[in-house]
Amino acid sequence: MDGLSRLLRASLAGALLLWGPSILAAPLCPSDRIDEQVHVVGLPDGDTLHLSDGRRVRLIGINTPEVAHDGRPAEPLAEEARARLKRLVHDAKGHLGLRLGEEPRDRYGRLLAHVFLPDGESVQARLLAEGLATRVAIPPNLWGQDCLAKVEDDARTAARGLWALPSYRTPIDARQLPPNAQGYMLIQGRVERVGGSRHAQWINLEGGVALRVDHDLLPWFKGLDIQRLRGKRVEVRGWLTRPGGKEPRIRLTHPSMLRILD
Repeated sequence: MDGLSRLLRASLAGALLLWGPSILAAPLCPSDRIDEQVHVVGLPDGDTLHLSDGRRVRLIGINTPEVAHDGRPAEPLAEEARARLKRLVHDAKGHLGLRLGEEPRDRYGRLLAHVFLPDGESVQARLLAEGLATRVAIPPNLWGQDCLAKVEDDARTAARGLWALPSYRTPIDARQLPPNAQGYMLIQGRVERVGGSRHAQWINLEGGVALRVDHDLLPWFKGLDIQRLRGKRVEVRGWLTRPGGKEPRIRLTHPSMLRILD
């Protein structure tokens, strides 16, 4: 090898050492298609975008902590999630790509979409990788779930962001749930009863928390034998509600929202 070749090789090695992660890292969870390009003008929270044409976009596949509203204080890392999303949008000069969901709108009229940076990286995956969001799965918008799950698992293992918080690192036991608890959360508990009603299957945890699987969602649960959950300790994620002041419940939308612990 002549002197010039050695110099070029050494320079390249040094550059890779210095900039390796930014040069070599492939975009997280890139899209198989882009349905439209949009311009973002506002960010009310960490998982919603306001577009220049007046539309709103809810990011598919993730949930970020709630910012302060209606007299309620911000949840931990809510402002950090919004600030990170703002930085990603700023660096992209507001121009992002959308991959629309199979169900393109939610009940609030927002577009449901996966959002991508100019380099092809998933915005959802970036927020998950930094522990500023958690993964959710709501059929039929399930594209990319395997990739997003892996990214979240890596962040959880590394205790990044939300996964460093006690309530995420060790989800609260259903028996110790505060009486006023509601909203999105992770909980764990042992299944003491499994049953059915006219419109849903029910999984009851010790402590009085009920998990509801609507009958129209049961086809998505073919790989999970709900009856065999009795006696198992599980971790579940979702939106805890108390309809009519009744027992706390979480509507399970997909089997990946439940994890069997033993």
